[in-house]
Amino acid sequence: MSNLEPVAMDRAQIRHLEEAREMWDRYEFVMTLQERFRGAMGWKKVGPHEYLTTYWTDPTTGKKQMNSLGRRSPETEKKKADFDIGRAEVDKVAEEMERELEPLFRVGRALRIGRLEPIAADVLRELARQELLGPKLMVIGSAAMSLYEASAGAMLPMAIRTQGDLDLLSSADSRQAAMDDLLPVIQRADKSFAIHGRPRSIRNDRGFHVDLHTRRSLLQSIDRLDGASEEQLSVLHSLVDLEPVSAVTIARDGAPVGMTGMDPRAFAIMKYALASLDTRRGGAAARLAKDQAFAVGRLVKRFGSRSFEDDQLAAFPAFAESIEAGDPDAAATVEKFLRF
Repeated sequence: MSNLEPVAMDRAQIRHLEEAREMWDRYEFVMTLQERFRGAMGWKKVGPHEYLTTYWTDPTTGKKQMNSLGRRSPETEKKKADFDIGRAEVDKVAEEMERELEPLFRVGRALRIGRLEPIAADVLRELARQELLGPKLMVIGSAAMSLYEASAGAMLPMAIRTQGDLDLLSSADSRQAAMDDLLPVIQRADKSFAIHGRPRSIRNDRGFHVDLHTRRSLLQSIDRLDGASEEQLSVLHSLVDLEPVSAVTIARDGAPVGMTGMDPRAFAIMKYALASLDTRRGGAAARLAKDQAFAVGRLVKRFGSRSFEDDQLAAFPAFAESIEAGDPDAAATVEKFLRF
């Protein structure tokens, strides 16, 4: 058996994931409520009148912000009373949930199923808090393998996982537009995140990257694959359009986090195509991409709820042979044969 073969989770790990999913549904709801009741309300005297004013701290700049909601009246008094009651209830629920989460964190760490870096999970929670994850913003790249593991109930080898970055695919018109929209949200996870370098990426003071890609840039990368046939290009384009998948996974610190990412079938075939058909990619990077493609491909074949379509495998026969045989080197053999 290949050392890239996925391994089924045991019963304790599966049971813990189910408990984490249930907890995440409640946690996500509480996060949404906390956002609604963020800050405070109070009366501000201006001349002879009092005005209901909201106060909050900008999570990015740390500066105090305020906004007037109108002169004191029965309506504004009721608005403040409703806010105060709602805020107290939400704070109480949040405190109770924090106490419930701590044992879950400990079990998650003990079971060693958490592979996602905690800072990546923090960023994803802030995106979830703003309800941004979905078809218009999803996880791609190595971090998505945590999503696939949780969805399939099987573990991928650590050797094929890269650390230090989180890749997101956005439907924005440009990378700059995506950065402008998402930077304030990402900074809520860590204020040190800022835009650096060329190509521009979002990086914190510990060197962790959040790299933003657009659907347009991904399609352009596909179209630049000089060695790809029309059939292969057509399949790759169709893979970009697949609905994303969602699941609750566990970070390395044991904390649950919801993820939405590229369909694993798209991930596997695109990784294989970019590694084998992109002439600019070679050496260790190409080998890693092929290993990731094989491992996720085997995960889909053995544990996935949705199988590869016939046309997807027909366009990439070497990849199809490798995941069928369970041998990552079978692809190289088939590739050599196809060149003759």
